[in-house]
Amino acid sequence: MKDLNPTGQQLVHDIQLTRTQKEDRERRRAGAQKVHVVGAGGTLTAAYEQLRNAAEYTEEHVLLQRAIRRFYRRLFLLKDKKLIASSGEELVIELTQAGYLANDTVAEEDIQTINLNANKYYQAYLALHRTKGVSHEQADKWTYELLAVEVDWLLNDASHLQAFTQFAHSYFNQSIDIESLFGKLPDDAETSLYVAIHRALLKSDDAAVRLGLLRRYQQTTDNLPNYVAINTKIDALLVSPTTEKLFRLVDKRGAPLRVLRHVMEENTDIERLLGQKDQFLLTFEKQVNTDYASINRRVNHGIIKSVIFLVITKFLIGIAVEIPYDYIIFGSILWLPLVVNLLFPPLYMVLLRATMMLPGAANTSRLVDQIERTLYGDQTVKQIARRPRQEFGSGYNIAYGLLFVIVFGAVALGLWKYLNFDIVHLLIFFIFLSAASFLGFRLSRNIREIESVETHQNGITLVRDFLYMPFVVVGRYLSDRYARINIVALALDMLIELPLKTILRLVRQWAAFITSKKDEL
Repeated sequence: MKDLNPTGQQLVHDIQLTRTQKEDRERRRAGAQKVHVVGAGGTLTAAYEQLRNAAEYTEEHVLLQRAIRRFYRRLFLLKDKKLIASSGEELVIELTQAGYLANDTVAEEDIQTINLNANKYYQAYLALHRTKGVSHEQADKWTYELLAVEVDWLLNDASHLQAFTQFAHSYFNQSIDIESLFGKLPDDAETSLYVAIHRALLKSDDAAVRLGLLRRYQQTTDNLPNYVAINTKIDALLVSPTTEKLFRLVDKRGAPLRVLRHVMEENTDIERLLGQKDQFLLTFEKQVNTDYASINRRVNHGIIKSVIFLVITKFLIGIAVEIPYDYIIFGSILWLPLVVNLLFPPLYMVLLRATMMLPGAANTSRLVDQIERTLYGDQTVKQIARRPRQEFGSGYNIAYGLLFVIVFGAVALGLWKYLNFDIVHLLIFFIFLSAASFLGFRLSRNIREIESVETHQNGITLVRDFLYMPFVVVGRYLSDRYARINIVALALDMLIELPLKTILRLVRQWAAFITSKKDEL
């Protein structure tokens, strides 16, 4: 361990501490009675979850959390206190049948913990709805969304991330000259850095960040006025300029730490490995190459999910809007605009994939050098400080605005003149093309997250960015609105999930009733 600098030594200490805590929990649960799930509906439930996840289009690691959130949103809306207070077993059955949990892995004592948490948050939910100045949206965010994270963390122990998060916070705290970055030291710098690290390196959503901060401040629903006050402060922190600026910096400089996290997850002997500098750096370099391959697979998988998402959404909008509109205005279906609007965005996404290139050997070498300095080098100098901001004149903004007009205008003119599009078909086309562009842009961020060397644009990427950046900007705007009111997800929740889950629960209850009657004979 003599080669490690103080930050590296602290990382080893934190890893050992979290490992001991995890082993203690596993020993306590080893002999505990587990929940065994039987009954019909597993295949149907799993199939629906695949469809629902494609419609929501969210990060893989939060899918379980979102499924739990939907479960408790249904229960809280039903306002059945008795059902909520005993909801743990029903939740585990649903999650197991949906494929999120392996059977016989959840202990009975965990069910009781889930029941207690559900009852606690539901009481807070009712109280917050009666509290002046707290909106219904805030009440939701402060209760069942947090409950979903609590249950997720209980079912999937993520304690190993505590050591990494603490290390990342210490590293950026030492290496960022925050006062120079902002001109003065912001009051919320420490907590903003915590949020930035969670968002950039762990890809935590706001609910997970909120629960982490509440635990950090040791705040619970027991003292409702304090709970409201601290959550209001967290709401402001999540959207503060300080948080946003630190997020961009951590996101840009976080490539070596992302690889380090994967090394920690893949090597059970990470403490010993860190103490052997040459062996660790060799393992780190291998992990970089492994991450390249993983990113390549993830991008390909993301393209497939994006295509499914676009097809599902377009199919529903075609039925709800385009086909009725054609019949009302033209007396028949205009097949050419309908087919183009259905097929072009997915094909466009496949073409975008061809322009997404993985980093090369220079990037790998740079990542190894950075992690060597981070864990074994001198940390007395602030490495990240404010750089002079490059100024662009008004001419650039005018040209950028003209770019939007030219690109959108040229595409609209071509479709109108040659493919018989009218204003509604054009609107739908641009919505889906913009959505596809933004989805492609988000997937390309997977590659940029592992880049440490500035990449130079070639002719292909320059033309691509010139043509699709206007659509990316519009797509991001639409995505923000869609995330707030996901019409497709709401339709699936109301028309499929609610009746499906209700019927399956009744079937399980009936099966349990029949079994009890058989036992009486």
